Amino acid sequence: MSDKAARNRELHKQNFPRGIRGAYKAYRLMYDTNKAAVLLHFPGALIRAVMPYMGLFVTGYILNGFARGAEFMHLLQFALGYIGVRFLLERVEGYTEKRLRAASDTTVARMYLDKAKKYMHIDYELLDGPAITEINHRIARDNNWGAGFYNMPAYIRLTSEAFFGLLAGLGMMIPFFIHSGVGGVSLLLAALIGVGLLAAWINIRLVMPKFEALISAPPDPNQPPRYFPFFTYRFNISYLLKTARIYNAAPLINQRMDDYIPEENEFARKFTGYRATAVFVDGISGGVLLIGAYLFVVARAVAGVIPIGSVVMFAGAIHRLATQFFDFTRNSALLMDQTNKVQSMMAFMEMDNAQPQGTLPIEKRRDGEYDIEFRNVSFKYPGNENYALRDFNLKLHIGQKLAIVGMNGSGKTTMIKLLTRLYDPTEGQITLNGIDIRKYDLREYMQIFSVVFQDFKVFSFTLGDNIACDGAEEFDEEKAEQALSDVGLEARVAAMPKRLETYMYNNYDDGVEISGGEGQKIALARALYKKAPFIILDEPTAALDPIAEYEIYAMFNQTVADKTAVFISHRLSSCRFCDDIAVFHEGRLVQRGNHDVLVGDEKGKYHELWHAQAQYYAEEKNA
Repeated sequence: MSDKAARNRELHKQNFPRGIRGAYKAYRLMYDTNKAAVLLHFPGALIRAVMPYMGLFVTGYILNGFARGAEFMHLLQFALGYIGVRFLLERVEGYTEKRLRAASDTTVARMYLDKAKKYMHIDYELLDGPAITEINHRIARDNNWGAGFYNMPAYIRLTSEAFFGLLAGLGMMIPFFIHSGVGGVSLLLAALIGVGLLAAWINIRLVMPKFEALISAPPDPNQPPRYFPFFTYRFNISYLLKTARIYNAAPLINQRMDDYIPEENEFARKFTGYRATAVFVDGISGGVLLIGAYLFVVARAVAGVIPIGSVVMFAGAIHRLATQFFDFTRNSALLMDQTNKVQSMMAFMEMDNAQPQGTLPIEKRRDGEYDIEFRNVSFKYPGNENYALRDFNLKLHIGQKLAIVGMNGSGKTTMIKLLTRLYDPTEGQITLNGIDIRKYDLREYMQIFSVVFQDFKVFSFTLGDNIACDGAEEFDEEKAEQALSDVGLEARVAAMPKRLETYMYNNYDDGVEISGGEGQKIALARALYKKAPFIILDEPTAALDPIAEYEIYAMFNQTVADKTAVFISHRLSSCRFCDDIAVFHEGRLVQRGNHDVLVGDEKGKYHELWHAQAQYYAEEKNA
């Protein structure tokens, strides 16, 4: 067996099927999300399956009626009754189909929204670790070409319709089986099952593995990268378009897209080829069965076993029975394939949080006395053997203004992630008023912090929602406007068309664009609005020059009044207003004190960094 054939067979084993239990869990999730999205498949499928057999039965009945000399009015009434019943069934089928489409679309959208919501509640440590990265790759692969939950409703419908058709067809053939005798029935069933199983085997064992391998195969390293998703889904971002224009990147982009076209054409050729092969196999098998069915039924009619009018009815029923047998085997295989492709998302939804949630409430102290202490804390990120913090000890007292400085990668942001319980220590403990913070209710604990990270985000919501950011239907407008005024955005807000009700960015028709500096101030106002006892600025102004950053930090220091504030920067000049400065280096706290004491220690890290940066600023000023 060639390497390619072996790889295809292995992919087939992995992806088809992954088990009835996984399929059941997928259906159960859809059912629990919206029962109508599952149950409404069956009435319409039953009607669509039965109506063709009804037509065959009515045709046979009328032909047999003419043959035996039945009254015309009786046959006419029978035909009109059939038309009335069919009309009624079509109306019912149309109504259920309308409701089903709405329910299916809503349900699938809700399920993917639930997946998005899962990110809000899963441990941050998991989100930032290799397990989530791996499962997201699986989800992206499995959802290729719109697979998964988006396709499941369609295949549930097709499979159930074929199943009901099989039952209806077998029921209709009972009189034929009775009149044909055991030998005739055995011969017919053997032919039906034999040809059907042969077609199913060809499709499932020979065609489907190639189809699966095509969909699931990783990109060929010898082919150009798949630029298509990037250019179609992300290239409309304005900063990319600006870069393309400034640097005349259009020829490069066009070339990269042209490189992708041959690969995409080859993929489409194979994709449609495998589909066409499956249809061809079913068509040939159906044709053979149709000819055989008519010959068999005609022979029964010539022998006087069945009336001549029943030839059309039973031959058509056998042909349709065979067709629906093929439909059932093919669609059930495709339905299983779709349920296979949602198992990665199901695995994500079932991931359990490992971080202790805690149960102790945070004491609501009127005096605001909250003391935090790091006790011999060491930490390394998931999948990383090197410690980001090592043997770290630090105390924070209420009302204290602490500056944390150090070079990039020295552990400053890691310390904040541990303080706010985005991560828990690998070793040691952090205490709040002498109690391990892991014992406190996690949500309550996080509420005592306002943090503005370097990679802060302003959402495409209203300005007021961005400031309050708590999901409440109403927020304190006066408090929000005061926070915006404190950070210097009062005039900008006054110029906005709907003030606090103005949407940020142009994702909406009435949205406004904001500058990077305005976004920083909105993030700072959000921290002030929360009125948490601890406020932390983790280099949110790193893109500004040192003087501008110093001015913002100093302004914020005056605004937060008696709150505990932590200012983080790798620029020592930005935090020199603080009386208490902690110096980080290579994951350790190496110095602590005020600026004058630290800069006077010629052997200390602060002295080294201060003079290195001061020299740079002096050279920049004289340039």
